[in-house]
Amino acid sequence: MVNKFYSFISIALVSGGLLGYPLAQVQADETTSTVLETMPVYQGGPYILTNTGIDVSSGVLDQIQGDSQSIVLKFEANKPNALQAIFGISNSSSGYRNNYFDIFMRDSGELGVEIRDTQKGVNYLFSRPASLWGEHKGKAVENTIVFTANSVDRTYTMYVDGKCIFSKKVDLFVPIKGITGQDNAMIGAVNREGTQAFTMNGKVNQLQIFNQVLNADEVLERYSGANSKLIFQSGDATQANYFRIPVLYTLNNNRVLASVDARYGGTHDSRSKINIATSYSDDNGATWSTPVFAMKFDDYEEQLIEWPREGNAKNLQINGSASFIDSAIVQDKNGKVVLLADVMPAGIGNNNANRSDSGFKEINGKYYLKLKRNKDSTYQYTVRENGVVYNDNTNQPTNYRVNEKFEILENNQPLTVEQYSVKFDSNLSLQEYHNGKHVPMNVFYKDSIFKVAPTNYIGVTSSLDNGETWAAFKLLPPFLGINHNATYLSPGQGLSLKNSNRLIFATYTSGQLTYLVSDDGGATFTKRSARVPFTNATAEAQMVELREGVIRTFFRTTTGKIAYMTSYDSGETWSGVSYLDIVRQTSYGTQVSVIKYSKKIDGKDAVILSTPNSTTGRKGGQLWVGLINSDDSIEWRYHYNVDLPTYGYAYSALTELPNQHIGLFFEKYDSWSRNELHLSNVVHYVDLEMNELLK
Repeated sequence: MVNKFYSFISIALVSGGLLGYPLAQVQADETTSTVLETMPVYQGGPYILTNTGIDVSSGVLDQIQGDSQSIVLKFEANKPNALQAIFGISNSSSGYRNNYFDIFMRDSGELGVEIRDTQKGVNYLFSRPASLWGEHKGKAVENTIVFTANSVDRTYTMYVDGKCIFSKKVDLFVPIKGITGQDNAMIGAVNREGTQAFTMNGKVNQLQIFNQVLNADEVLERYSGANSKLIFQSGDATQANYFRIPVLYTLNNNRVLASVDARYGGTHDSRSKINIATSYSDDNGATWSTPVFAMKFDDYEEQLIEWPREGNAKNLQINGSASFIDSAIVQDKNGKVVLLADVMPAGIGNNNANRSDSGFKEINGKYYLKLKRNKDSTYQYTVRENGVVYNDNTNQPTNYRVNEKFEILENNQPLTVEQYSVKFDSNLSLQEYHNGKHVPMNVFYKDSIFKVAPTNYIGVTSSLDNGETWAAFKLLPPFLGINHNATYLSPGQGLSLKNSNRLIFATYTSGQLTYLVSDDGGATFTKRSARVPFTNATAEAQMVELREGVIRTFFRTTTGKIAYMTSYDSGETWSGVSYLDIVRQTSYGTQVSVIKYSKKIDGKDAVILSTPNSTTGRKGGQLWVGLINSDDSIEWRYHYNVDLPTYGYAYSALTELPNQHIGLFFEKYDSWSRNELHLSNVVHYVDLEMNELLK
């Protein structure tokens, strides 16, 4: 064991008292170097807040010196007020109500800071939604936040559990000490003209103040830790800043596989640059592998970009990139992992895809991908056997060929295009420009000499090594005919039937669910259709096999309810639509996740359903445990709150881990809200024991 000696000069700590720490020197044996550890000038707590602030002026104000500070707060608030200050410093005199600094939160999980000084003409409010936990496993969560005011860089920065949630640079920097006439410091309120404002309901376990800036590494080392994990996070191997659409699947070898949309143009859907990334865990979700791409395009660089969140700039999208979106995973009985995703050509998304074009031609009873040459107005070419590009007017092969990655070769020589990068100029206009790097030309790229039709497709890839590597994707044929675009994939899990080789993926289009069925391990698919009583719904669906050959599908609707239908013949035919009455959603709905549990609950087979339960937004995440009756009806006996009902909860994924725990991978924010666009590190993973769901 390494023996360490800690020496420092300090004033003894008493509850709520003062620490007058200088820098502390830490000495270790020859295997470690001398480290200077920053110590606080003030430390206090705990403080119990019941809508009345606690005055800490005498201990705090004299200790704040200089123009740069770091403030650390560890607090719990599982019954918060709509708006409450966690800590505030102010000028409490009459006529100075807008001279204050505070760190505040809202009951939606938003966290922010205000710096206001009327005399200096400063009125800053910086915040980020979906930053906090309220409760986890039925108990209040301690959030650890660090706020830094850096006078050298003129920045205000906020961290939560070691992760930076915002950093704002200003032209006119006002130090905390610089607020005119400050005379009051409060825990759980702000003293404005002698009256406590923004009072807090909760508990502040610790307040620390430093007269220097803690850097990002120090914050991560000293103040990290959370209830959840980030399987994918900003700055990882994907070089994406944003992620959406979580997927989980437990493989036959007890590996847990995750996939996600790695999004580069903010959290926007296609059109954008989006790749499909995967990661896996071999220890029941405790640790996760470095992400790899299951599907990616190279026409645009993978860039770690901070997308604007204010004004019209937040609505800007990458216009020219090809993309993948919305993945789903299943594994066949032989161990092959099959992953499907929607495929979008350059500049195409759900809202502008040509709905009357499949992107294919039918020639002699076979479907071929059709191509248009630059400057042509019609699609006079097709990709035939062995990838050879044919001129359809002459029915003769050209000198061009498309390889398994849809890259173009001329006379067997690969062709290239110049890659694009993107940036925002000083006016927050989005620039898409060539960056000098050449990448293989692809028929999905906007600068290709041959281009596919501007519609949506479904791609399928597979892995023979349990998600470590992925084959080149193939396109599924036009199941709805050549004059109809592809259906849209329901993200999440596909279904592998227990006692057959059948695989099923759920997709949707106007007025129907379309089930893609494979009986050969995903090599070929056929379709089965089921009508739904609405035409414009994003009817994302997930399936569960209640008993052999009996499949229940739960899906999103525009009715404010979760719908379901049932097949009693392994997916060949489907019942009419019914609705759950246990939860309500918004009129636009949200994807749901459902799995069957391997053990009996209360003597019955059971399913678990994940969904938001709110009519006012994607929030109020719940897991419902349903017991399957002999007539295939389900009694929804238990439910579990993932967090507070006002905290965001959108798309989610469930899987049963090898140890019979439940893995939950979910968007911990309201992904529909325009106020919550472009948030980093909000797709969380948690481990839940089954008995925690049965209370």
